Amino acid sequence: MNHDTHYNCKLQYDTVRFCTSSDNISLIKGKENLFKHTFDIETGEVTSMEFNSQANQANRNIVPFSLYIRVNMQSKRMIIEFSSKLLLEDYPLLISEDTFPQALRNMERLGICKLDVEPIIEDCHFNKLHATKDVDMELTESILNTLNLYTGNYRKYKWIHYMNEGICFKKDVKTRDCQEELNIYNKEVEILTPKNKPFLKMVSNPTEILEYYQKKTRFELKMETKRKIRNKLKIPDTSYHSVMRGNPNILLEQFDCIFTPSANNKAADVPLINNFHDYTLFCTLYLHKFNLKMVEQDIKDRRLYSQKSRCAFGRKMNKIKSMAHAWSEQSMNTNAVLEGIREKLMCSVN
Repeated sequence: MNHDTHYNCKLQYDTVRFCTSSDNISLIKGKENLFKHTFDIETGEVTSMEFNSQANQANRNIVPFSLYIRVNMQSKRMIIEFSSKLLLEDYPLLISEDTFPQALRNMERLGICKLDVEPIIEDCHFNKLHATKDVDMELTESILNTLNLYTGNYRKYKWIHYMNEGICFKKDVKTRDCQEELNIYNKEVEILTPKNKPFLKMVSNPTEILEYYQKKTRFELKMETKRKIRNKLKIPDTSYHSVMRGNPNILLEQFDCIFTPSANNKAADVPLINNFHDYTLFCTLYLHKFNLKMVEQDIKDRRLYSQKSRCAFGRKMNKIKSMAHAWSEQSMNTNAVLEGIREKLMCSVN
C-alpha cells in the first residue's frame, strides 16, 4: 500500500454522495434485514430500501463510519453517500479516480450489499463532495492565530475554532449555492478521538494509519450542491469522470479567496507605532484580541459613527485592518506562513 499522497495532484475527497440507477444494487442473501424496507399499503410491494450506518447500534457495529444508501423502487434511482473510511486499510489514500471502485467493492466485503461498479461509474452524478488534502504541517497555535487574523475580507467569512486544533471558515450567506466552508484541522488529533476508535479496531493496520497522520494537517472544502461542484471544479456536469478530473487546485483557490497576504512586503521593517493615533489603533486591537469583527461590532454598538458617515467608518476600519496586518507580519511573519501553506496546496499539472 502506497500512502505517498503529498505529491499526488489528483483530486481527492473525504466524503461523496451520488445518484445512480437502482438496477446497480442487489442485496446479499440472508442480509436483507440490514435494510429498512418501505411498502405500498395497497399492493404490498416494496417502494424503497434504506441502509443508514448511524441508524442504530447494530448498524454501527457493522459500519462504524458514515455510509448511507437509499433505493427508490418507483423512480428507479439510488442515492449513496460514504466517507473515505470505506477504503478501510487504504483510508489515507482518500477517494479518487483510483480508489472509488475499491470503495464500492468494499460494501460487499462488509456484507452490506452487492454493487455493479462499472455501470455506476458510467451512470452516476455527484451532488455532494468534500475535496480534501492532507499535508505535512503541524497546525500550531501560532498558525491558527495567523489564519484567524488574516482573513482577507473579515465581513465575508465567519470562523469558528474547535478543539483548539482546527478552524472552520464559512461564507456568511444564506443562499445554499453560495455557501462555502473550508475546514483546516489537526488530523493527527482528530484520528485519535473516541469516534474513530471503532474504525481503527476493524482495520488490520491501525498503527500504520496512525503513523501516517502524524503531524498532518487536513484541508477540506465542502461542496453540497451540483451547481457549487460545477463552479468550483470548473466542469460542465457532475458525472464521474468530470468530477474526478476537475480543477486540481481547488483547495489552493479557496485558500486564496479567504486569506490575503500583506500588500506591504516590508511591513517588518516599518515601525508599527509612529504617533498617538497609531497607538490608539493598536490599543483598540489589543483590547479586542486583534479580532476585527469584535472591533467593528463594538464601534457600532457605541454608535461612534452615524448611518450617514458609513464611508468614514469604512476608512477607519481599513486603517485598523492595516494596523492588524502590520502587527501580524511583525510578530508572526504572516506572509511566510501563508506562502508556506500555499506551496503545500499547490499542484503542478503535467
